Amino acid sequence: MIKNFKRHIIICIIHILFLMVSVSVTGRQIPISTIFVENPFAFNPAVAGTDNGFKARINSRMQWLGFGDGPFTNTLSGFGPHAIKNIGYGANLIIDRTGPISMLKANGGFASNFFITSDIRASLGLNLGIIQYRADGTQFDLPNRINGGADDPKAPATIMTSTVPDAGAGMYIYHHDYFIGFSAQQLFNSILKLSNEEAAVYTKTDENRLKPHFYMYGGYRLFLDNKLVVEPAILLRMTPSTPMQMDFCARVIYDHTFWGGISARNTFDSFDDLSLIFGYIHERRISVAIAYDFSFAAIRKYTAGTVELVLGYNFDDVRRGR
Repeated sequence: MIKNFKRHIIICIIHILFLMVSVSVTGRQIPISTIFVENPFAFNPAVAGTDNGFKARINSRMQWLGFGDGPFTNTLSGFGPHAIKNIGYGANLIIDRTGPISMLKANGGFASNFFITSDIRASLGLNLGIIQYRADGTQFDLPNRINGGADDPKAPATIMTSTVPDAGAGMYIYHHDYFIGFSAQQLFNSILKLSNEEAAVYTKTDENRLKPHFYMYGGYRLFLDNKLVVEPAILLRMTPSTPMQMDFCARVIYDHTFWGGISARNTFDSFDDLSLIFGYIHERRISVAIAYDFSFAAIRKYTAGTVELVLGYNFDDVRRGR
């Protein structure tokens, strides 16, 4: 029975990989994170319930410092296990703003955890929620408006909003020494219908459709001794009509307390960012992580880089005897 189950898992993974690679590689619509290893639940609901206690994470990312109205993202996540059953659940709240455009995403996730072997577990998860986009047309500096002319009917000087349902799914396989995950977000492929009737023309095109986002990531823990751990990890992001993006990070963790490392991001045809990442964990309960991104893209001439901060809290174990 276990052999058959393993075979089904492998077939499922192959199908997911084929789907992710076959997507043509519209802009990326979900905010990115440099310190993704600190909160994978933000993009994969299957992570819920894979630890014995609840976790809370607050992530703030200030992108393109000095650029003016650069992307600013706040993420609040809480997730954990059921005390008895092999299930997990949690919720995310993501607020992203770039100038006059803002996005609010809220969802709740559920996951079912099970054994593959005596020391390898897997988890399957789903999340459901909403996404709301808001465009403040009064902040658009259009040439006609600046020169006192008539407004562009396609970008009226009003506040426009659109709220649509959202869904995601994921798989997570984990062991004491390694982990690998697959997930997809914005599966409903919803069309944003702006509230202003003058902008209704946009709702008839595919450009206003929320594209599915696919993630594949994994990592390995190399225990050098009882206090020193080296953990490399990789994350692939894929969206239709956008080049595949890869994040690679490697960190050294000392005594479950201090850690530091580097992270790099590229799109396979260009090298985008190099980051320094550091973290501190107080008695395995309170954690602080920070990243500073050095940009190598064309925008580097106009920005002082990107800063990301993650605050975390690990609650007491509610599930024991795993």
